[in-house]
Amino acid sequence: MRSSAREAKLQALLFDSSEVREGVDELIKTYQAFCAEDVRGTRLAHMVDMAQLTQQPDFVFDRTSLQDMSIPEAVLHPLAHFLNRKHTTIVYSSNGSSGISVSPTAKFLQKFSFRGVEYSTASCRMRNSHILFRPPEMDSPESLAKPEAGQITYAFLHHQIRVNLHCAQEDEGQARHPSVYLCIRPYLPAQPELKDIDESYQRFGFAGGFLSARKLAPPIIVDVSSIISHVAITPLEIRGCEALHILPMDRVSYLRLISREKRLMDGDRQSLAHADVDHRCGR
Repeated sequence: MRSSAREAKLQALLFDSSEVREGVDELIKTYQAFCAEDVRGTRLAHMVDMAQLTQQPDFVFDRTSLQDMSIPEAVLHPLAHFLNRKHTTIVYSSNGSSGISVSPTAKFLQKFSFRGVEYSTASCRMRNSHILFRPPEMDSPESLAKPEAGQITYAFLHHQIRVNLHCAQEDEGQARHPSVYLCIRPYLPAQPELKDIDESYQRFGFAGGFLSARKLAPPIIVDVSSIISHVAITPLEIRGCEALHILPMDRVSYLRLISREKRLMDGDRQSLAHADVDHRCGR
């Protein structure tokens, strides 16, 4: 009740006094930005003027924030490499020397909401840029047990010429949506001298997290669907080595593992109970 009363008085003061509004204008903008963000899945997306202009139904963003920019040279080559691997071809090129030249024009965005959780580039909100993702080389179901952590540096919508003419004919008469790509710099593995400590964390599965170096690998390109979750990053200094403790914030993907461990623990408790009964009965 007191909080509601204070909020009502503040709204009245801001409405009546232009001088007060001018004095706290930047503060209000910052407050609204924080209220509208998703904090690692604890809030639903409340971004203003959401748009759904892509093929992913669970990917939304602020259409007013799109910026037409050229893709940096350091990102063009990984993008061409990703497109070649995705379409099982070798025709895409970043320098136009052979095959189809990758278009350097794209629509960049600083933040977006995927599956109800907001993610951002490192230049927008550092804390929302740390993610757990599936590397593009991993195609088999077994690879889900070994995701990687990294930082989003760019997010962009990109149109590219189709390689398969048969697919192009199938798309005639249908709305063409741009593809959404993320430029990610993965965290390098932890130093070899920290292997035993890293293993002690990984013994506890997702609840223990893992260690990595404080250095980032060269950029790679992935689809937005490669995102698994946010990760919490904690800088550490162990044995004179600078490292990061990475804790995945995902829970849904590991529910089946939790259920399995719970069944094993329940089975162990039941076995102990039966053994105790047998002992008391002199069996």
